[in-house]
Amino acid sequence: MMYDHQINPQTIVKPNSFIGLMTLYESNYLRLLDLIPNIKDLEGSYIGNTADENDILFVVNEKTKYTISFSMSYIFEDNLGIEFEPNLKVNIYLDGKLAQVMSLNEDQNSTALNKIAHSHNKLIDFLWRKNMIFNKWLEYIADKGYYFS
Repeated sequence: MMYDHQINPQTIVKPNSFIGLMTLYESNYLRLLDLIPNIKDLEGSYIGNTADENDILFVVNEKTKYTISFSMSYIFEDNLGIEFEPNLKVNIYLDGKLAQVMSLNEDQNSTALNKIAHSHNKLIDFLWRKNMIFNKWLEYIADKGYYFS
């Protein structure tokens, strides 16, 4: 059986279209619930981890009755310090069952992910790219077996 979030949004709707974007937001939401089933109950900071991969920092920034805003980044640590990539900021719209990337590496303008996300100026195309990156990352970390505690 295939779940809605297991379908690649770009294969069922036209990429870079409004309908495609809404489908992508829905897929992001379903992937998040699959990865973090109790996301509606979370407050504060959590670490996602799995064997042989970098930890992921998940921080709930704000919660209202209908939205949850959070940040999500890999934690890269070396002898020079700690770096957070891709530094995603995401809004979940509980009533619409959608998850939208609001910013990607906002504080780090020279990163490769930021250059990809900003390579076009059209709004829907821009939103599509940011959210497709998030969608594929969610798929990857679910496949790797991350657990958030």
